[in-house]
Amino acid sequence: MKNRSLWRGLNIFFSAVGVAVTAAFIFLIITNAAGLGTLLSVIGLVKSQSLFDTTTPKMIQGATAGIVDSLGDPYSKLLDKQTWEDLQVRLKAQFGGIGVYILQDEAGRLKIVNPIKGTPAYKAGLQNGDIIIRINGESALNMTQDEAVHLMRGEPGTQLVLTIYRESDGKEHEFTIIREIINVPSVEYRMLDDSPAIGYIKLNQFHARSAQEMADALNGMLKDHRMEGLVLDLRGNGGGEFEASVEIANLFLDDQEVVKVVDARNNETVHRASGGSVDIPMVVLVNEDSASAAEILAGALQDNQRAVLVGEKTYGKGLVQTIYPLRDGSALKLTTQKYFTPKGIDINEIGIVPDYIVEQDTDAQKDLQLEKAVELLKKEIL
Repeated sequence: MKNRSLWRGLNIFFSAVGVAVTAAFIFLIITNAAGLGTLLSVIGLVKSQSLFDTTTPKMIQGATAGIVDSLGDPYSKLLDKQTWEDLQVRLKAQFGGIGVYILQDEAGRLKIVNPIKGTPAYKAGLQNGDIIIRINGESALNMTQDEAVHLMRGEPGTQLVLTIYRESDGKEHEFTIIREIINVPSVEYRMLDDSPAIGYIKLNQFHARSAQEMADALNGMLKDHRMEGLVLDLRGNGGGEFEASVEIANLFLDDQEVVKVVDARNNETVHRASGGSVDIPMVVLVNEDSASAAEILAGALQDNQRAVLVGEKTYGKGLVQTIYPLRDGSALKLTTQKYFTPKGIDINEIGIVPDYIVEQDTDAQKDLQLEKAVELLKKEIL
């Protein structure tokens, strides 16, 4: 009897589910009849009349990408298999390439950000702010950041021809660069001064090893140089892993809020620091290319009065993307959350305003922003 009751219950349950799914499908057809009819007509016309051949899988992929594009969100993308693999390689911070970061500005232009010292791009003379015009002769107009990254990566020893526009001289420049294996450290550091002992850390991006690299740099300068103050440089840092920004904030904040994220259903998650061990005076440098995870870290340090910010207003990307791997090897990068600084500030499309606004000309002989940071630290330490 028990088994019969169980099977009867299961039959009722699955029948109800089937009815619900069928009803939802019928409702979808009824409410979107014109749109679905148009879609079927386009497929039929392409198959029967188009001068150019395509395949059903390609059409399905195009339609799927179009669904994502309909969101009007520049950060939500359908990543094909190759692009998804490229992104995973980038987050692991080792790949064949030329050694530059790329950021897409509000106008959709692809800009070179911080050529990594010692890499082919750095040796060739590429500069921060160079605008990419062509990659191997292919126009970069309307090209996404991910597409550009894929084209610029390649086997070590192969050649890349990159054409850029440099605003400082108003000219186009063409570079022929040989790719190498790029090991991308996210952290560069050195001592700026001995009396008082002021250290400098340049954080280029947030990837899987960034928090450990940051901890190693801090420990080295604290132990070997008895560092008394720190300049953390987030200029040109376009972001990266969300988790890395929270982990790095943990080094400086003691049981304080780092960031709050809110999803589409208004569910809130507050990320808190678990007890930082570095409590020396600190100044953070930011500019218009400091974005995403860099803004999370800068906002947390500013709102908790742990550091003052010097430089220019940040980019203003207050959205968090989640990546969902798909069955065919591709992936969906989807904006799923908005984040707020510890004071509850939404910085998306607004940015973070530094405590001290200092403009920096890219051609200037002196780093005025860094000089201001050192000045502020000396006043606090002495």
